[in-house]
Amino acid sequence: MKNDIGKKFERLIEIMARLRAPNGCPWDREQTPDSITPYLLEETYETIEAITSGDKAHVREELGDLLLQVVFQSQMANEAGDFDVGGVIDSISEKLIRRHPHVFGDTKVKGSKDVLTNWEHIKKSEGKKSLLGGVPETLPALLKAYRLGEKASRVGFDWNNAEGVLEKIEEEARELHEAKKGGIKKDIEHEYGDLLLILANLGRFLKIDPETALRKATNRFIRRFQCMEETAAGRKLDLKKLDIEKLEELWQEAKKRLSLQA
Repeated sequence: MKNDIGKKFERLIEIMARLRAPNGCPWDREQTPDSITPYLLEETYETIEAITSGDKAHVREELGDLLLQVVFQSQMANEAGDFDVGGVIDSISEKLIRRHPHVFGDTKVKGSKDVLTNWEHIKKSEGKKSLLGGVPETLPALLKAYRLGEKASRVGFDWNNAEGVLEKIEEEARELHEAKKGGIKKDIEHEYGDLLLILANLGRFLKIDPETALRKATNRFIRRFQCMEETAAGRKLDLKKLDIEKLEELWQEAKKRLSLQA
């Protein structure tokens, strides 16, 4: 099995090299590391969507598309004389061994909390200046807020429990209310941002990924709103002309109908 996987990976690398060769695909040959970067982000989101759906065949397909992006970038780097896919594999293999001394060395840990603490110490010894430095600037804001709180918690800068976070949410909500009464937009934005930041971190205490929770919530909203539209169309109603009471009635009806279908 091990040799079979190696051969399959080598075949993928050879296919990518062929596509980039002088007699290869014109589109693939025109690409640069910058030009295909948006596809890396797109494939990442499509992979997440597939995992969320639970469709294993779809997950396999999207993981393949994501792997292609790694091979594509590595092939272009190889052509430029920078590194090849072997260097990429060596880099992550060495990092995994170095950052897991409790598995590949003599370090003792009591649980996952010790693992994360050691991980940060090792990263610092590697020259990482800030505990927060490993959080990419380009992460979606909600996920970034979650990851920043997660990293800060590793040095004890955190709430004791979910109740403490909920109390902070109430405090931030009051401050937002006061800012709204003041009517100064930058103050309102400031307090609104603080509230979102705390809400994202509540997910850590509830063992819920905020990005996934919000994605599911928006998908529910889409399904319910589309159900409202279908119901209104069936009754020859124009949503734009309905008052909020009637819209709320249709919304509740949609929720009930969809819950029965689930």
